[in-house]
Amino acid sequence: MNHDKIERLAGELLSGTIPDCLPDELNAAVSHVGSLLASSSGPDVEQVRRALGALNNDRLFLPARTLAESWNAKLGFDLVVERRLVQALIEMDDLDYAQERLKDAIESAKTMDSQLAKIELGEYQGQQGRIAKQRFVRSNDPDELARAIEHYAARYRANGRPYFHGINVVALVAAQERLDPSLRPPRGLRLPALARAVLVDVKKRISSGEDSPWPLATASEAFLALNRCDDAELWLHRFLLHPQTHPFHIEAYSRQLREIWLGNALRNTTCADRLSSIIDRHVMRTQKRWSMSPKMLKTAQVDPQSLERNFSGERTFTVAMIKRMLEKCASIGCVTDPNGRRFGTGFLVAASALGIGPETELVFVTNSHVISDTVKDAIPPANAWVTFELESTAKGELVPHKVVPEVLFTSPPGEPGITAEDRLDVTVVKLASWPEGGIALRTNDSLPTPSRKTKVFVVGHPSGDALQLSLHDSELLDVCDHDRLLHYRTPTEPGSSGSPVFNTNWEVVALHHAGSSAMPRLRGKGQYEANEGISIRSIRGSAIASRLQR
Repeated sequence: MNHDKIERLAGELLSGTIPDCLPDELNAAVSHVGSLLASSSGPDVEQVRRALGALNNDRLFLPARTLAESWNAKLGFDLVVERRLVQALIEMDDLDYAQERLKDAIESAKTMDSQLAKIELGEYQGQQGRIAKQRFVRSNDPDELARAIEHYAARYRANGRPYFHGINVVALVAAQERLDPSLRPPRGLRLPALARAVLVDVKKRISSGEDSPWPLATASEAFLALNRCDDAELWLHRFLLHPQTHPFHIEAYSRQLREIWLGNALRNTTCADRLSSIIDRHVMRTQKRWSMSPKMLKTAQVDPQSLERNFSGERTFTVAMIKRMLEKCASIGCVTDPNGRRFGTGFLVAASALGIGPETELVFVTNSHVISDTVKDAIPPANAWVTFELESTAKGELVPHKVVPEVLFTSPPGEPGITAEDRLDVTVVKLASWPEGGIALRTNDSLPTPSRKTKVFVVGHPSGDALQLSLHDSELLDVCDHDRLLHYRTPTEPGSSGSPVFNTNWEVVALHHAGSSAMPRLRGKGQYEANEGISIRSIRGSAIASRLQR
């Protein structure tokens, strides 16, 4: 890569701005910053803190982790750097490691006599609450819920009653009351008084000129707790329309509604359902995607009319299209490590579709930067598991399937926009067991003709708990001369790596592997905003050639 460009990108990152570049270029910029640490010309701690804040706010958690760990290795413990690292680990669902680091960070902060140490110690207490909350979401364990309340309440009481910890206590106490109505929280933490206190606080902050979207979301959630849904909806709209509200903020409130308040945008019977539906429609309009949580999947299965109620009248896609898409979800899985940390997506096809086995044999396809023994940061096959959302939803618990360590075919990643036939970013494996209801997705070697009317769709597992469906703004932009790479406008998030790319007949035509707002064009000079997939045709041809060479 061009050294001058990487230096420029690193400079932008250190200023607190995410540079407009390809993922590999961002990783190179992060590595360059890491190489300068501890040198006389290296960045100072404030620059690194800004960079980590920008990466986390843009949900780029893996580069944030890389940079923070580089700082720790070369310069040791820093209060803010450690908080940013723990935040990234929690968002990546690496809860055990996050807890381990938090324990050490709290001990270190207690030995420091500074105002910053006192502030960050409080932040660490809040992160302890977040970890316990996520463990409760995973397991529905009432002890984890009680621990989450304890941590958030300690932070709320200790340092000026910060509203963002107070509203978490409100939501978790409401969840506790649902689980066991006989439980009484400690005095000062009881509903609805606590919700009213938080609401008074955020209204004062808004009146005093605090220009942040968070108080608006907090006011909406407080009104939700007070069963004043019209007011909750009003403040939700204010939050969504705030000029500083970004996808990170929206996803945070959406997850709180789904996971703690049990909001279900398809069910539409509770206030949390209603607010979730508003957020879903806003995201569809503004971010061109739609996410379906496990509870929504179950609702769609039990009550197919819920799709009619929610999507009738939509001009950009039809209820019939959604139903056909849902049929495919049983064969789309999420790749995790043994601790449940998500690495990406993959899907089932017949071995014959790739020329590596009979039609009756299933194989699992994903990116080599997701599963590989040789690609940096990929999960080794021996440590990889796959869960299928539809199967887990039907059984009411996660059902992990072990990846068989022997790889059937793999090809390393290449540079986006470059059509090297030996760098297809694909790994094909078998699973030790197969999901109930999982079948081979139909594939098609024929690629659609690019035009404004030609659509492709991506279904995958981004960060979070939901299957994400990219159904809007899904124009097929271009296909390379070798029919190897496809570029499309379909929006995706980190975690979508390894997703199937479908044509309008819901046949898999490509494997999604990268996206950027600065993707090199397949023809001519210049860049554009696009995602990139590797065609099933090229994967099949390379897999067959590899078998013949053995």
